[in-house]
Amino acid sequence: RCRDRRTIGPNVKYYEACVTAPLQPPLLFPQYIQAEPPTNKSLSSLVVQLLQFQEEVFGKHVSNAPLTKLPIKCFLDFKAGGSLCHILAAAYKFKSDQGW
Repeated sequence: RCRDRRTIGPNVKYYEACVTAPLQPPLLFPQYIQAEPPTNKSLSSLVVQLLQFQEEVFGKHVSNAPLTKLPIKCFLDFKAGGSLCHILAAAYKFKSDQGW
């Protein structure tokens, strides 16, 4: 399950088990991950952080949210080159562009 009922948030262990090597952003943006190649654990942590961020900034409880949330199905597409791969690649590109 992608959500952990005990913490009312994303299930980290689920993403650690499902986020595998084919999903890693090098497929799309190898130049953005050269300094720190991602692992399953770091990718799953990033996915959970993105889901939590979306909920905090764009969730139901936010009045006048600036944008709408990405559908959860985008975060459950574990295929190489799928939507989650593109989300992760965009996050790494942003991180690199910002000098983080």
